[in-house]
Amino acid sequence: MSTLLDEPHSVSTVVATEPASVLDVSHDAAAVPTPIALRRIAAEFNVPPLRMVNEFVRLALGPGRIRFPDYVKYRLFDDQFLNGADKRAFVGQRRNRDLIVEINYRHDWYGILDNKIASASYLAAYGLPVIAPQAIFAPGSPAPTPKLLRSVAELRTFLLRGDVYPLFGKPVENCQSLGSIALADCDASTGELIRCDGRSVEIEQFLNEVDSHYRDGYVLQPLLNPHRDLVPAIGPRLATVRLVTIATADGPRVFRASWKIPVGSNHADNYWRSGNLLAGLDLETGKIRQVSTGTGFELKNVEHHPDTNADLIGLMVPNWSEINALAVAGANVLRHLAIIGWDIAPTDGGPVIVEANETPDFALVQIADRRGILSPEFDELISLQRCNAAAHHKRMKEGISRL
Repeated sequence: MSTLLDEPHSVSTVVATEPASVLDVSHDAAAVPTPIALRRIAAEFNVPPLRMVNEFVRLALGPGRIRFPDYVKYRLFDDQFLNGADKRAFVGQRRNRDLIVEINYRHDWYGILDNKIASASYLAAYGLPVIAPQAIFAPGSPAPTPKLLRSVAELRTFLLRGDVYPLFGKPVENCQSLGSIALADCDASTGELIRCDGRSVEIEQFLNEVDSHYRDGYVLQPLLNPHRDLVPAIGPRLATVRLVTIATADGPRVFRASWKIPVGSNHADNYWRSGNLLAGLDLETGKIRQVSTGTGFELKNVEHHPDTNADLIGLMVPNWSEINALAVAGANVLRHLAIIGWDIAPTDGGPVIVEANETPDFALVQIADRRGILSPEFDELISLQRCNAAAHHKRMKEGISRL
């Protein structure tokens, strides 16, 4: 799940804290110290220090509450890279969180999207396409079911079955693709799991890590393939589209969109994974307008996929209108949440909801589009939700008074 903490919030490449582990259970980012960043900006981008400081102070006090790591992450010091975008429209990480909490004031609805089983079940009950679990590791659960694995031994038995692959595993309650793995097969004779990139994993090591970190639940799903038309350009791994839906007086609509594209040995498309790409899309057509990789000083343009060398500019998301319609349908189902980040995968069988996020990180679309989230339309969303929140709290207060 991509949330406020899903994408990079520092200015450097994220480095896994446990590189020897099978699963990335956490990641850290070593931020460039402010004095070094200031010197680099002045020297490499010919920005006078006084002008830089004055600009940063204005942005820090502005509507986006930009902090210095935000200033560097979005390259707000680089006028040429931003191509004239309004810097005051960018929102910093902390302000991002505050805005989400205000807009999605129905905090009682957050829990359903925090749990992957609950959210998929809820959306599926309304007929929306999701990825159904093949098995759920939930040690100590009292009642057996066909899909429930209640011990490490049962998880081992399941993983050594050749008929269940390929699989994608991830924690029931987590985000950022942490704890996830893509598995192509197993070798029961050697006790090894085979990743989709061909690397082997000792099953006992994988079992120990899942049991140590994710006893609250670990879900194993069928591994989806991307739409066949995309494979020559981006390779065989799933690349999800992040669509941000917002409430309006006329109902929900798609507000912004970006496309997360995996690169190299990365099994997931989350942008914090080194080398992954982020494409800005034309909202009308679903065509790629520009592609980015990295953040801060490493943020740069990309025109060709590093693995396939295919030209990415102009590449179109398949079934774009259906993907938009699915996001809007999901927003209607989750009508108590006025802003949602949807991860939707284009597949041969049509678009599929991979995850929905009640606290979407604006970094994705701000980096992809090279422009901030703030706009007259966003202001209307805030005003609408302030009125809705006031009415809701009034009803709640009146209801309590009648008890």
